[in-house]
Amino acid sequence: MNKMIFLLIAGGILTSCMKSPLDGYLSQERAVISFRLPEHQVGEAEIVNGPDSATITVWVENEPDLSAVSPLVTVSKGAEVLPAKGVKVNFAANGNRYAYRVTSESGAVKYWYVRILSKNDQPAGPRLELLQSNGRWDSRVNVYSDLDYNEYLTRYQNWNGGDGCYSVLLPDGRIIWSFQDSFFGSVSADRNRTNNVMRRNAAHLQLDTSLQSFVQLNPGRGVESQTWIKYGDAAEDQDWYWPGAGQVHDGKFQMLLSHVKKTGNGMWDFLHVSTDLAIFDLPSMQLNRIVKDKDLTANYSAGSMKAPDGYTYMYATEGGFLTSFMYVARVAGDMSGKWEYYDGNGWSETPVKYNVCSDISQPNVFYDNGKYYLVSQQIIFGLDIYIFESTTPVGPWTNKRTLYRVPEKYTGDMFTYNAFVHHALSREGELVISYNINTHDFSTNFNKPGSADRYRPYFVRVFNWK
Repeated sequence: MNKMIFLLIAGGILTSCMKSPLDGYLSQERAVISFRLPEHQVGEAEIVNGPDSATITVWVENEPDLSAVSPLVTVSKGAEVLPAKGVKVNFAANGNRYAYRVTSESGAVKYWYVRILSKNDQPAGPRLELLQSNGRWDSRVNVYSDLDYNEYLTRYQNWNGGDGCYSVLLPDGRIIWSFQDSFFGSVSADRNRTNNVMRRNAAHLQLDTSLQSFVQLNPGRGVESQTWIKYGDAAEDQDWYWPGAGQVHDGKFQMLLSHVKKTGNGMWDFLHVSTDLAIFDLPSMQLNRIVKDKDLTANYSAGSMKAPDGYTYMYATEGGFLTSFMYVARVAGDMSGKWEYYDGNGWSETPVKYNVCSDISQPNVFYDNGKYYLVSQQIIFGLDIYIFESTTPVGPWTNKRTLYRVPEKYTGDMFTYNAFVHHALSREGELVISYNINTHDFSTNFNKPGSADRYRPYFVRVFNWK
């Protein structure tokens, strides 16, 4: 669906000024920089640093004795790691897995989940294809098409397309994927969605690094698939949820939801009416409860970030004439707690929107090595994907530059939107970004050869993005 129009009309976000860190600031960095298993390791460890949890995958020669090994671990400056460097660890007693605890200079803690696999299980990928900039994006940035994910999501049965693509790394290394409006059914050899149904949201669990490990969470299969999360007992064509950003907190997965309500008979006659919250038990991913009406102002499901200051920040956008506005809310860790809103000078109980900067739509805010970054796609279905930076989680956002420009072929009867940064897939030094393809004539997303290559995400990997 035309979600970008929805986000531009129904969201909210901000800009502002805050002081830089004072003298005596203690670093909150708690990253694992390198991990090495002497004598056993094959190749480099794969380090994935998610905002909530993080994983390290190490490949070894077949069947080594892992009952008393001493990994060499390098962490952020000033941070401490347990078990400490050189301490013997019994991986064998824990299914070849172990959790390392890294504590920053300021006392903030992050757990790193290490797993050891046989070299025979080492994936060959990701398979990447270099994309030529030709002056379309920052010359220092290298962008690759992710052939693995692009091909894997070229599906021929069950879920075969959707927009609003989000992913979150779970503590045990699995990844939860969510989608908004989605197609289920069969796709023919000429990529035609012939016998399909559309459901309002969908989800998959990726069990490991294998692309073949996706498990559908929607009840049913094929055209019998049902919507993953329904808005109570309401008719699905009248009230529904579009899932969005999420986090892990206190052993549960929390996901923001946009409650959408039909307002008329036209296809685009709907409005965002509230931001709700779904809470799932882990590791089962069973829905525990839904907290309704966390906010009635803006669509905060668009983006969220767990920051090193202990707060979770939630962002919403609103479009103006050639500019963009933001709302920002925050909560002390638990999204079900009391939210407060930034008003330009501090935090209050009243949401206030601010002129952020030009040309941003769906917000992706994240923290890396002392800075906050904002990645967003150009407004009015523009092709450019920008990055900004700030010393605070609320701006001001500066140093705007283009990371990538979506191919020109997705113009005319087509458009792109929903650019999202997948930290769960991003290895050290890269950003994995997906964007969605849609068409102004929604009916061409099905019952037409090639229709299944529309209304779905595509993935790129961006290097030298700083």
